[in-house]
Amino acid sequence: MLRSLLSGVSGLRNHQMRMDVIGNNIANINTVGFKGGRLNFSEALSQTIGTYLNPMQIGLGMKTTSIENLFSQGSLEQTGVLTDMAIEGDGFFVLNAGEVRVLTRAGQFFFDADGKLVNHRGLAVQGWMMTDQNKSLGFGTGNLSDISIDMNMVSEPKETKNIWLSGNLNAGLKTTNEVWTLGSALTIGGANADATTDLNSLDQVSTPLVAGDTIEISGTNPDGSTVTATYTYTAGDTVQDLLDAINAAFSGATATIENGKIVLTDTEAGESSTTIRLTNGIANTGRIDIANFVNTVAGETGKAKASAVVYDSLGASHNVILEFTKAATANEWTWVAKTTGDEKILAGGSGRATFNEAGMLTSFTFDDGDTQLQLDPKNGADIMTIDLHSESGEGRMGLTQFDSLSTLSVKEQDGRAVGRLVSLTIDNKGVINGTFSNGENMSLAKIALAQVPNKGGLIQLGEGLYQTSVASGAEQIVELDDKSITSIVSGALEMSNVDVSKEFTDMITTQRGFEASARVITTADQMLDELIRLKR
Repeated sequence: MLRSLLSGVSGLRNHQMRMDVIGNNIANINTVGFKGGRLNFSEALSQTIGTYLNPMQIGLGMKTTSIENLFSQGSLEQTGVLTDMAIEGDGFFVLNAGEVRVLTRAGQFFFDADGKLVNHRGLAVQGWMMTDQNKSLGFGTGNLSDISIDMNMVSEPKETKNIWLSGNLNAGLKTTNEVWTLGSALTIGGANADATTDLNSLDQVSTPLVAGDTIEISGTNPDGSTVTATYTYTAGDTVQDLLDAINAAFSGATATIENGKIVLTDTEAGESSTTIRLTNGIANTGRIDIANFVNTVAGETGKAKASAVVYDSLGASHNVILEFTKAATANEWTWVAKTTGDEKILAGGSGRATFNEAGMLTSFTFDDGDTQLQLDPKNGADIMTIDLHSESGEGRMGLTQFDSLSTLSVKEQDGRAVGRLVSLTIDNKGVINGTFSNGENMSLAKIALAQVPNKGGLIQLGEGLYQTSVASGAEQIVELDDKSITSIVSGALEMSNVDVSKEFTDMITTQRGFEASARVITTADQMLDELIRLKR
């Protein structure tokens, strides 16, 4: 009778304990990184009261053999917060708790005022800083440290050493001389005049010119400078005398007469600002009717330009313009390098590029035997020595010459300015990468994970923290790499792995077990009461 009472009590006590575990699971259903517990029962010692063929044994109730945490994967919830991290797979984050390291699956981290990556209790996340020393030693337990990012760090400047050119130079471009032609021909008796024709014999002279009469010559030279001159008539002057006065007035252009028309032609080809006008002097006695000049051929230079921003050893930027001009020789271009500031080109500032009949580059050379562009930044920085690359390479075409629109450009240059840290990212291997304002991306630190031989042997410290024990075995520090199955997800948190439907089911069975154990005690009590009544 007493045995049944004790068995019933053991049932009450242990089912109450199971209910405590279930209650804790349900209470932490929304706790980040929480791992649900499970209580396991076993029968207690049995008492042998005799043997016949088989032993006769009576059980003495039940007991709790273990309460273990179930480390199954919890679902992930996206938070969008960079420093929120979840582990997919096996492992724990490692935190520095002073004298010991503790483990957690709760990845609610943030950077504190000192730049340390910590949890809500201020425990620093452990990993490796991406120093040259750590990279050479490898990542292991010995060089594990707090992860700390200096938010004011800068990326050092890098001097430009190479410029890569790409694009097409239009083979159809032409280089022409500017030409201005008199609007109507000078004639004598209806026939075209020539250089030897007497001015007063021209049909355009309505009143004969007398000595001292003038013709005003005005306009602009090819370079844009103003032209102002006066031709003074002398008896017997010819058209040639007027041409001589025009030629004396202009610099960079020559006047001739062709088919009775005065023609002013630039002496050099290319873009031009040349203009010309001839007018009678105000005080003239005679008068000659001279038509206006017409721009019959526009000065044109077959050019293509590209600019590049390059950086010196101090990180200062400089603008370099590379200008290509189509030469008179077929399939050949000349080029010059220019700057837009106080910089000075010391060497390698000009050269030639040649192409074959198929439009492909055959040579790219410098004048004066130079092989590189040398630039003095004039700001205290080192003299810059830059290689110009015009050949085809990976990801770029190089220079070509086809009969198509010019698309010359600087594809790339390898310098950069000083950069400030503008953002951080964390990849699935736990590497914290910094992006800087100068475009550089730098690996700054790597988060470590730990694995233990027996997760069930971990000691719970509360607040999602665990500590190793003799039962769990020592933690093994793990560096994630491309072969790792486990990964870290930034911007997400691992939710509790508690299954509510299972917990409610377990709650029902626990309640029934508790009620049944209570009924055993009640029944045994009634039987004892009947036994006591026998003496009455």
